Amino acid sequence: MTADVSHDNQAEVLTPAASSQSVARHHLAASLGFLIVGVLMLAIASVQYAAPDLLDGSGVLSYGRLRPTAIHFLLYGWLTLGLIGAMYYAVPRLAGVKLTDPGVARIGFILMSVGYAGGGLAILLGQTDGLRYLEAPPVADLTVLVGMMAMSHSVARTIAGRDRDDRSPAEWFILAAVVWLVGLHVIGNLDMLSLLATLFYSQPPVLHGINSAVLAGFYRAGIIGMWAATAGVGLVYFLVPRIVGLTRFKATRMSVVGFWGLGTAWAFTGSAELTYTAIPDWLETIGVMFSFALLLPVATIVVDIATFLRGRTSEISDKNRYSLNLIYLGLALFAAVPVLNLAQALRASGGLVGFTDWVYGFEVLAILGAFSSWLFAYVYHVAPPMVSADARRVQKWHVWLTVSGLAVAVFAMLVGGLVAGATWVGGGADSAAAVGDGFESTADAMWNYGFAVARIAGLIVFAIGQALLFSYATVAWFLESDRDSVLAADPALDAGGQEVNEELAVDPEAEPTWRSIGAIALAAGIGVFALVVFLPSLESEAATPTILADESRLYADGSDAALGRDIYIREGCSYCHTQAVRPIVTDVGLGAVSVAGDYAHEQPVLLGVARMGPDLMHIADRGGTTVDHLKDPRKERPWSTMPSYDYLSQADLEALVAYVNGLK
Repeated sequence: MTADVSHDNQAEVLTPAASSQSVARHHLAASLGFLIVGVLMLAIASVQYAAPDLLDGSGVLSYGRLRPTAIHFLLYGWLTLGLIGAMYYAVPRLAGVKLTDPGVARIGFILMSVGYAGGGLAILLGQTDGLRYLEAPPVADLTVLVGMMAMSHSVARTIAGRDRDDRSPAEWFILAAVVWLVGLHVIGNLDMLSLLATLFYSQPPVLHGINSAVLAGFYRAGIIGMWAATAGVGLVYFLVPRIVGLTRFKATRMSVVGFWGLGTAWAFTGSAELTYTAIPDWLETIGVMFSFALLLPVATIVVDIATFLRGRTSEISDKNRYSLNLIYLGLALFAAVPVLNLAQALRASGGLVGFTDWVYGFEVLAILGAFSSWLFAYVYHVAPPMVSADARRVQKWHVWLTVSGLAVAVFAMLVGGLVAGATWVGGGADSAAAVGDGFESTADAMWNYGFAVARIAGLIVFAIGQALLFSYATVAWFLESDRDSVLAADPALDAGGQEVNEELAVDPEAEPTWRSIGAIALAAGIGVFALVVFLPSLESEAATPTILADESRLYADGSDAALGRDIYIREGCSYCHTQAVRPIVTDVGLGAVSVAGDYAHEQPVLLGVARMGPDLMHIADRGGTTVDHLKDPRKERPWSTMPSYDYLSQADLEALVAYVNGLK
């Protein structure tokens, strides 16, 4: 349905809906481009995991660089830019006012797009900071920060410009998400601030050792929960009424509970992936407590939206049928995310699934499942129909390919992670499974049960589905004669109308105001950071180096070991190898249990993400490695999934060996 709109570049914008038309379109186009590139990279990386000789000889396209680049593009280029574009579409319609400073919003879009694209390219070229989700170099981070500030100015001022105090839940979640996104970017990228601090200090302060892992854990939880989940829920609260032909979702008691609990509880779960590592025990306890607490706001939001939809879905238009299906899919996966997170946090289960494919399964389910489903629904809702039957056919196939591919891939990762953990438990008692050649039992399990093949097949099917979506959106964009019908308004809805769900409405005085939302979101972010990042950094155990740290993890500038460590980070070795011995049976035989002081000299700490290969914490005491092994890992270990590093120079190979063989 096409609204009476005008071009954004005209001197006078006629309607609030039209004021953001251009910038929302640009975000949609850019995010879809990042999606197709990121999914393609992820599919190739999944094949490389099982066939490590694929693209052999290319450092740029090696698994250790390709996979983090793929997640970078998907989390930031696709999900973040896409959600921001959806905000630009939604906020003027919700507030009933024109977008504040659309020119500033366009500048923000350009800077964020360039920053995310440049950051991804830098990771491919080996210029990485070595922390998961925080790999982009400081220059890219600074570029993104300026763009975020421009975006937050435009979105927040538009919401604040409304002349009524009562606001829909969509506005609450969007405003809080914007505040948290900027704060998270600053906190997570302290190296960016350190770069600026070099103007005043020769050696600016940084977080060393285990504290850098705590900071990264806080950031990962925040970017998933305080940003993506919060913004995604705001988008759902905006889309759901419009899909069923109503104006907006009026505040309910459940939406108030869900709003105050969601982002804050999620931020406290940052230690979930660090169970049994060298972080303080009390921090693990906080992660477990809030992983339980997170179940309540997520369940409340799901029930709130499902209650609203009950009895209202029977007569929706064909155009919105698949949008609604994707909303339901996203809600189901959204409910599953905190359950999987809890499994990582609990000691009873975290010891089994930690450092396994479970970590990647959780990541894919959240980023490509729950939150992407809601963005897909937005794309369907705002893109103009082609030939009606063709559009429905494309939507049907995209949904089926997305759901089936995601289900197969995530199932393979989650269950494969359980199986891998079980092989470590089974061999831990006799010191075999998790050490050296004993790791063959884990590799064999991935093949014998078909998990490696299933993961490849699932991600390839998912990638085909996104290629179909990209073609649909491209046709809608380029073949539509009236460009303003792309993301066009619905005049009946944009003009305002009936307030809905009155029977569940909360007292207007209990609704958050834009001032309270901004103030409390800021205070909550600072409070969580102080408790789960700043306080742990004050503990003397983390700052006091152990004998192991002084003897084997203190690298002289310019030494082979220091150069080798840089190469280790550049090649993404921490995505397949951990450096952490936990006090549990799965790690029996790996050496002495790791403590915080072991990492006191390291920046960043290389705890690792998952054990696709053996742990390297005390690898020198177990025989170390050789240049020949790095060149041809399968010569002596045919089961190895490590790629060949034959493309490195002899000097680089020797430096990498010097670093690894120094890990005593």
